[in-house]
Amino acid sequence: MQANKVEAIYALRDAAEAKAAAEHLLENKPTAANRELLLDAQLELEAKTQDAIEVCHECGLPHAANDPHPERGANVIDVDFGDRS
Repeated sequence: MQANKVEAIYALRDAAEAKAAAEHLLENKPTAANRELLLDAQLELEAKTQDAIEVCHECGLPHAANDPHPERGANVIDVDFGDRS
């Protein structure tokens, strides 16, 4: 899992570039080894996509959007500022 949303998105971009390179390689040299490289790149892209979707932009840990953040340590204080209207 990535440390934060930005890192997860950059990892996703890198995986997409690797998949595109593997597709290009397979197109120009259709071998079993290159098909395997493309499959590996596709699986990595899917994993990085899932990481980018799941990682929280606030705490960097995976959890559902409506779930509370996991324990962040004793030095973090949650503050509810209430309605400002």
